[in-house]
Amino acid sequence: MPPKKKTPELETVDSQNLSDFELSLTILWNSVKRWMSQRSKEGALNGLSNLDVFLMHLLVYRDRELRANDLAFALSIDDMHLVSYSLKKLARMEAISSEKIGKEVFYKATEVAKQHYREFLEDRERFLEPALNHLRYGEYDMESLSQLLRALSGVYEQAARTAASSRRRD
Repeated sequence: MPPKKKTPELETVDSQNLSDFELSLTILWNSVKRWMSQRSKEGALNGLSNLDVFLMHLLVYRDRELRANDLAFALSIDDMHLVSYSLKKLARMEAISSEKIGKEVFYKATEVAKQHYREFLEDRERFLEPALNHLRYGEYDMESLSQLLRALSGVYEQAARTAASSRRRD
């Protein structure tokens, strides 16, 4: 019998480092939400939540009609009630319009939302980009960091589905 070949050991994720990473992501997420809602405290669309801003900006950015389900899916939001409430609020503020096509309701950004997005881009260029330009990301640029974060979100989504489907029902 031939001797067994030793396989190189796979590098494993250290539990403490993973906890630090998850904490850092949580802090980053809360900081992004604060940035989005803080800069929305002025102007015609005063009082927007970060979800309102994310949905509205996604409609502007994609520049096409989208269903509530499409928006929730794009932002990985499970609670459609939150998305529906936010879309109704944005419609009341005339930031978005809606059109029923068949059984589906499609939402589109209005000029009010587009103006808000332009002001957001100006603020981002003024306040955020200069600070980001001073950071060093190692071998990553913003595009590769975005790709890495999307890949990590897929890993976490898959782990969540696996955990949910493996729970025992007593």
